[in-house]
Amino acid sequence: MESATLKNINKILKDAPENILERVLGYIEGILDDEKSEFKLSDEQKKSLQKIKERSYQQHTEIDTFLNEMNSKYYNYSE
Repeated sequence: MESATLKNINKILKDAPENILERVLGYIEGILDDEKSEFKLSDEQKKSLQKIKERSYQQHTEIDTFLNEMNSKYYNYSE
């Protein structure tokens, strides 16, 4: 493939150090892997999200509180 975008990427990275090129390659591979994966929510996660959608505006929480709750529930760690 030889597009204008690819030419521009080549021009930008032409003189980049190896460690930068490795990081860029990892980033590209990550993006391509994300495109391939089909993320599926469990039934429990779907129910959780549905409950959140049904809350009134006054019942919503700050984003930090929400993320901490989700991290502790699904990832078993907190920041």
